[in-house]
Amino acid sequence: MLGPLGMLTPLGRGLVATGLLAAVLGSWLHWQEFTQLAVLMVGLLSVGLLWQLLPGAPACRLTLRRQRIEVGAPAPVVSLEVQAGAAPMLFPKVLVPAGPETVVLRLPSLGPFVRHVDRAVSLPDLPRGVHVVGPVTYEKTDPVGVVSRRSESGEPVTLFVSPAVIDLAVFAGGLTNDLDGATSQQLSMSDLAFHALREYVPGDDLRHVHWRSSAKAGELLVRQFHESRRGHVTVLLDDARSSYPRPADFELAVSTATSIALRAVRDDFDTYLRCGPHLAHSRETLAMSDAACRFGLAERDGDYLAHAADAADVVGGTGLVVQVTGAGRELVQLESVADRFGRGGEWLVVRADSAHEAQVRDHGTLRELSVPDLTALRDLMARGMR
Repeated sequence: MLGPLGMLTPLGRGLVATGLLAAVLGSWLHWQEFTQLAVLMVGLLSVGLLWQLLPGAPACRLTLRRQRIEVGAPAPVVSLEVQAGAAPMLFPKVLVPAGPETVVLRLPSLGPFVRHVDRAVSLPDLPRGVHVVGPVTYEKTDPVGVVSRRSESGEPVTLFVSPAVIDLAVFAGGLTNDLDGATSQQLSMSDLAFHALREYVPGDDLRHVHWRSSAKAGELLVRQFHESRRGHVTVLLDDARSSYPRPADFELAVSTATSIALRAVRDDFDTYLRCGPHLAHSRETLAMSDAACRFGLAERDGDYLAHAADAADVVGGTGLVVQVTGAGRELVQLESVADRFGRGGEWLVVRADSAHEAQVRDHGTLRELSVPDLTALRDLMARGMR
């Protein structure tokens, strides 16, 4: 709670200084005019303080029509409801915090207990992130503007601003390997997709012996299968600040990773999206978009490798691993991350690099895409997944 001096506006502090100076000059020079000026200053200050004692602070409520928007979309609209208190409100000033910005509104004069609704309060354009809108701050100021006091009212609401994304082509049928798609090239001794027969070796499960073929061949033959796995896509976004020579490249990387994750979810793959401590492991588009709102850069480079190791422990049998990074990350580190997931899937590196042209390069088992802007991602992904 602010004291009387803390409630003074710049005008109020000027009046106090003027009143003190006038009182000193009036006492010293015995000029009645200065004494009257000091009394006038004291009167104005008293009116301002007494105005703050009037009862009845307003009650405010915010209603956010859309709680989720995409970067670049029209600014969301807030509905503001204000219920005046017992005291009249002369052109009240209210402030609506919206993330790093604040919307200042001057409402019409309201009589006691009058209800006012403004259904079209536009919020400013906000960057990607999770922003708190509200609570509403009412600035109670006397008619002269000498004393001002602020009070908060209403519950805050949360606004999710997700990254800009692009709709990618459907992933190829053999991208990941599950019971509904193409089988993998990994061979297994116990699965559903039959591959071939081979000679029995000690330790093989006798349940997989094909007795009819064994009788014809005169030796034990066992069934061999293609390994099938649940369709799974893992998208890892590098959060090291040193990986992005240009700050804008990180936002491009966020949009790239989110676009890939959303495509995987829409294709009904179990999708794991992670950037630093924030992750989503789901088949729901909303989970991917909400997680992407929280992605941010970290200061320590080693965190990415640690988080990738955690992901490998959780989804080690994934069919596709996509590493999204910037131009500053060394390829050998990306290869070490891919090694943690084993050699049964596919590996893709996508670099958000606005300084170079779009291109696809192969590095052994890794295929690398260089993405200069989001519009180039669709064509590069189609080429990279062939």
